[in-house]
Parts: sequence; structure tokens; C-alpha cells
Amino acid sequence: MTGTLERPATAEPKTWRRWPTGDFGKMFAVVVAWNAVLFGVVWLFGPIVPIEAGNGVPESGIGSSPSLLVHTYRWDSLWYGEIVQNGYADGAPQVRAFYPLFPALVWLVHTIGFGGIGIIAAGFLVNLIATWLAAVALLKIGRFFVSERGARLVVAAFLTAPTAYFLHSFYTEAVFCALGFWAFLFALRRRWTPMGLCLIPLTATRITAAVFVGLCFLEFWRSQEWRFRGLLSWRLLWFPAAFAGLGAHLVSMKLQVGNALAGFDPAMMKAYWPYHQLDPNILPTIWNAAKPSLRAFAGETPMTEWLLINKVLPFVGLILLLASSVYVVLALRAKGLPLALFGMASIVMLTINSNVISVQRYLLPCLVMYVALVLFGERNPRLRLGVHVVLYANSLLCALLFLRFATGSWTG
Repeated sequence: MTGTLERPATAEPKTWRRWPTGDFGKMFAVVVAWNAVLFGVVWLFGPIVPIEAGNGVPESGIGSSPSLLVHTYRWDSLWYGEIVQNGYADGAPQVRAFYPLFPALVWLVHTIGFGGIGIIAAGFLVNLIATWLAAVALLKIGRFFVSERGARLVVAAFLTAPTAYFLHSFYTEAVFCALGFWAFLFALRRRWTPMGLCLIPLTATRITAAVFVGLCFLEFWRSQEWRFRGLLSWRLLWFPAAFAGLGAHLVSMKLQVGNALAGFDPAMMKAYWPYHQLDPNILPTIWNAAKPSLRAFAGETPMTEWLLINKVLPFVGLILLLASSVYVVLALRAKGLPLALFGMASIVMLTINSNVISVQRYLLPCLVMYVALVLFGERNPRLRLGVHVVLYANSLLCALLFLRFATGSWTG
């Protein structure tokens, strides 16, 4: 009788033999190849691009010597490296504005390697694994909304996004996307406990984790057929519990620097990021980006690099996010409502600080844009070629921005 309850001895080997051709195996090969292409872009074209600002080295000395990965260590990467090496108490004041999960993972890999794995290399390994996991989750998410072929195109849209190179760089984007995508995937599968366990570290990664908490909550509510009575469930507790990651960060800051809110200190923000000013009225902020962008498109003003990076790309990205959010709810009705509201909330979250600087980078986790693009192609077969044109154009823009980033220019 017990024999009928046991898993056949051949089940596990078959599972492992299928791994290379399954989602995890295929996506691992895709992500490795994608990283190899980025290495190739830097190797082939990097020497002909002038070195700009942004590759200065702080007192830690990380990235001070040439290496295969030094091009990934630019701009805000410097502050994450400071946290890995010196923590919050002994690092520069600016590091307090950055969240701890990514540097903690880098420190862990660096420590496990007994120093044999450098800090930049440890960051690359963390991001390689995180990008892989994000791609797997996105592939599985795509199957809930589009065909199998479409799901693969959703992943392609993610990896060819104009700022996808931040997944390759010493930034927190890859970890954020991996946790956020898996949280939403578990919500789609109605597996609320693993969803909550992904959301908790997500809130220790970046403040915009709040929109993913909202996305998963909306999916939970949809699973209850939008009934208020359906919210009378103990599983609802996972959503306030998700902010335990942020709470742990605040407690850590209190212990390390004596102020739990040191990362939000107005004096520090005014000293280093004076353009960040909380303003719930986001319309003037969006208009301040729209006006110079439209004038540049009309040929009234030159399209300078500063204007392109800090105004045009953020404005165009916000418009595309808005269009994607509207389209998914029109195309999918109630099924698309969580993604649509997620997109709308992201627009508010990304502009509430009175500026749109770096918005193009913060749009990278907004998976509603990838789903909407592929869904549009599937619902309009005559325009399906346009999806591939968009992916191609995005990949060219990504390569251009990546080269600028790798050689020290500000790209968002």
C-alpha cells in the first residue's frame, strides 16, 4: 500500500533530463547569450566612444582598475559598492538613500568566495541569476495573457527594452524585476504564501515595490471576483506583511546611523538631489517634460543629449505606459484590470517627486508594457510585423544608450 504513495524512482531523473529544454534551461541560455552580446558591444565599439563623466571612483577604490566588468560600474553603482564595502554607517551620506537588498546579496557572494570573487564580479553573478529568474517568470506570466509564441516575445520585449542594460550593470534592476515578476506569477497561480515571501524582500529593494504589492493585491481581489466579502481572508495579511522588508531596512538604519528615516532626510536630499520634491500634483511635472519634448520633435529646439535623456525618453516612456495600461483593460477586460491599474499607479509613483529623471530606467519592471505590445500584435495580425520592428528599434536604442553608459555618460 505504501508503494502506491511513493513517487516512482524514475520521476526525478526524467525531470532533471528535461531541465535543459524546459523554461529554466532555455531562459538561462537566452540570458547568457544576451549578456554575451552586451560584452561584445562594449568590446567592439567601446574604444571608439569618448570617455565621459560618471566613472569616477569613490574612496573605496572599487572599479579603479581596468577589467572585463568595469563598464558595469557607473554612476549609482558607486554608491551600491560603497554600501557593500563600508555599510551605511561608515559610507558617504548619499548611500543612505539606497536600499540594502542588492548590496547585501553582493556582499554575501563576495564573502562566500572568501574575497576571490571581486565586488563587481559578485554583483554581475547576482544580476545574471536575477535576470535569468526574471525572464523565466515573465515567460510564464506571458502565457496567462498571450500565446506560447507571444510569451517568448514578451521576454524579448523585456530584454530589448531601451534600458535593459541596467540588468547587466551593477544596479538593483535585475533583483527588483526577479522578485516582482515572481510575486505576480505566484499571484496569478493563486499561491499566496510564496507571493508574500517574494514581496517582503522586494520592499527592501526599492520604494516602488509598493506598486507590485498593489498589483498582487488587485490580482488577489480579482481571484475573489471583486467581492468585498472575499477580502475577509487571512491571506490578505500578506499585503501589509510585505512591508516587513522596508521595516527591517528602517530598523537597520536606526541601529547603524541612529535615524530610521535617514534615507529620506530632507537636508540630505536637498544637498545631493535638490530636484526631488514631493508633489502629489503630477500634471505639472509631466507637462514640464512634455513641453520641451514636443518642441524638439517639432524642430523648434535642437535635440540635445541632455534633453533626450532627461526629458524626451522619460516622457515617451510615460506615454507608452499610459497607452499600454489603457489597452490591456480594453483588450482583456477584468483580467487586465490589475495590470492596467499597476501601470497607472506606476505613472504616479514615478513622477510624484516633481521630476522625470531616470524614469526610463524605472519603467523597466513595468511588465504591462511588454504584455500590451505582444497582445496588440496578436489581436491585430496585419500589424504583427510592427511588434518585431519595435523590438528591433528598441534593441538599437538599448545598444546606443548602453555604450554611452559604459563609457561614463549619464543615461538615466
